Amino acid sequence: MEQATVQFSLPTLVRKKIEKLRRNERDVRIHNRLSALLWLAEGYSAHEVASLLGVCPRTVNNWLALFQDKGLDALCSLEYKGDPG
Repeated sequence: MEQATVQFSLPTLVRKKIEKLRRNERDVRIHNRLSALLWLAEGYSAHEVASLLGVCPRTVNNWLALFQDKGLDALCSLEYKGDPG
């Protein structure tokens, strides 16, 4: 089943900010989220991005929705703190 491609674009200043954040990011999870945004803006599909990152396409779509709804700060924060034990 083929999914419809969603057009996503980033303004130049936002793209530059994301590229800078990605270069300086040490956490691979956040690095992957930022990479996904950049690839989606270049025209890659969620399935292609998911394949490149080794995640589910739904995860890529969730990251995109989080960015669109709550912004870059929310995308770069990790809510999951692990098992408290």
